[in-house]
Amino acid sequence: MTLSPAWHARVELDGVVAGSGFLVTADSVLTCAHVVGAADRAEVSFPGAPGLERLTATVAVRGSWASGPLDRGDVAVLRLDRPVDIAPAAFAGLDEPYPAHGRAQRIVAYGFPDGYDQDGVQSELRVTSHQLIQDEWAQLESWSGYGQEPAHGFSGAAAMLEGSGTVVGMVTAHDPVGRNGRMLPARVLVRHWPALADLVPTPGYPAAEKRRLRELVERIAAPDVPVDRLMRSAVSPLGIAPPPAGRLNELWHAVWYLLSEAPPRRGALPLAELAVRLADLVPDEGLGGELRAWARAHRARHDAPAPASAARTVGQRERRRWSPILVEIERSGADRNVVLAEVSAYRGGGRLLVGEKHLPKSQVRSWVLDRIDEAFGEIDTDGRELIAFSLPRDWLNQPVDRWTRRKDKEAPLGCHSPVVVMDHQRRARERLQFRLRRMWEDLDRQDGSSLHRIGCDGPHRPARLSVLLQDVYAPVGFARPPRAARDRELHGAALDAPAPIVLWPRRTDCPPGGACHGACDGNGFLDRLAAYLSALPPADLPERILQLRKEAFLHEGPQPHWAAELSLLWEDPRWFPEIRPLRRSPVG
Repeated sequence: MTLSPAWHARVELDGVVAGSGFLVTADSVLTCAHVVGAADRAEVSFPGAPGLERLTATVAVRGSWASGPLDRGDVAVLRLDRPVDIAPAAFAGLDEPYPAHGRAQRIVAYGFPDGYDQDGVQSELRVTSHQLIQDEWAQLESWSGYGQEPAHGFSGAAAMLEGSGTVVGMVTAHDPVGRNGRMLPARVLVRHWPALADLVPTPGYPAAEKRRLRELVERIAAPDVPVDRLMRSAVSPLGIAPPPAGRLNELWHAVWYLLSEAPPRRGALPLAELAVRLADLVPDEGLGGELRAWARAHRARHDAPAPASAARTVGQRERRRWSPILVEIERSGADRNVVLAEVSAYRGGGRLLVGEKHLPKSQVRSWVLDRIDEAFGEIDTDGRELIAFSLPRDWLNQPVDRWTRRKDKEAPLGCHSPVVVMDHQRRARERLQFRLRRMWEDLDRQDGSSLHRIGCDGPHRPARLSVLLQDVYAPVGFARPPRAARDRELHGAALDAPAPIVLWPRRTDCPPGGACHGACDGNGFLDRLAAYLSALPPADLPERILQLRKEAFLHEGPQPHWAAELSLLWEDPRWFPEIRPLRRSPVG
């Protein structure tokens, strides 16, 4: 490099040189806040472009600097009254200024100290260490131990790599005793001026994608949860280490931390997780929808589905391929009438958050149905969708397959897609999940499903029933729903066995929990169910129960269809590989 780039700027106040700066866009010059002080206007000239006259500029952005030498945010942006025909500075990679393989990088700064206030002078420097002073400044030392120090007049100068001419930070201070200086590295500059993120390289995140996310974040008021906690909930499930507690105090700082420290990779897209969580926190539904749309587009670009693989052959049969959507509902300890709902999609074997929110029970249905619609944009397209509700045990009798936004005006959820329920409590118990995976290895080899009946006319004890069902590799059918305490205990025994498939009617004429004569519609339900399942492989039951629910919905006879209120608990853990509690504490 033989000539100094033309983007180096001299900043003057009332005709007196106050410091340096550098052009970052056609009409924006970056400098230090202490260079312009309280002034609203400044003059800017470019010594490397001698044909260009001095321009006036407005102080458009000020950092948080509060006039003290140790105050953070010593950043200001000058907006030129007109754009200039000069190529702006380009930024280097965030780690480029630091020593690599034991060799320091030579850094050049161009300043205007006393005696050089017109043409300027260069200072050759190097960065001491990756470590920042108070997480804000990098220390600069003289490259050779002598020569021009970054004295007064260098404030606001670009710290430029000599070899490439790219910028790694901005000079902010000089210590004449220690003969060293300080620099705000690019990653710190972006904290104080978010728009600079569009210009600073962050591998995997193109400028347009960053710009859109930044614009959305700028429209969000302070979230109602601490930023540190929001960050941990987004990154911890992905195996990404969050910054130390207390380091992030603003939402943009969290976003920039992920942009600069967590390159996107398949199966680990923390910014999508963060955007989804923000979408559920903002009261503006339009803004929430835009955040979810950004997350979907980000995932589509970085986490495209893997090529379809051949279905696994078990004996002479192929195991059905599912593309699951998981709805988890858990009680909230904060309020009896509030639950924590979470909707996720599975793609390429990984779990992608679609939405998570604390909700009054009255709002759960509409919110979940909206999120399920969005989840269809995330799942693999080479499998049949499977909508699974993981519910507390006292919710398992809820008619989630009958959920609809407008009753009697549209078909219920269970007539559009296979819908099953799962026990939330059981999903958190690794012993039971291990047993279920082993059981499905045998169930995959079965061509039919022989129903194991739990009628309403015989004595049953929960503990004995749980032991008995441990050796039953078949669907378990109950004649009565888990409404009375006694019936809930029996259903719980089947879940703890664990039974991989359980079916029951949500309504019967059997006396709840009491003895029954046996000639009831509960036992009639089991008779019809046994005949229906006899030739169906266990892995196909969600799809075949969908067909049965359609038949029941279209039934117009004088009596309700026998399967009109059928519930199917069906759990194959192999399709839900990430077993863990909800990401946010129900009492948080």
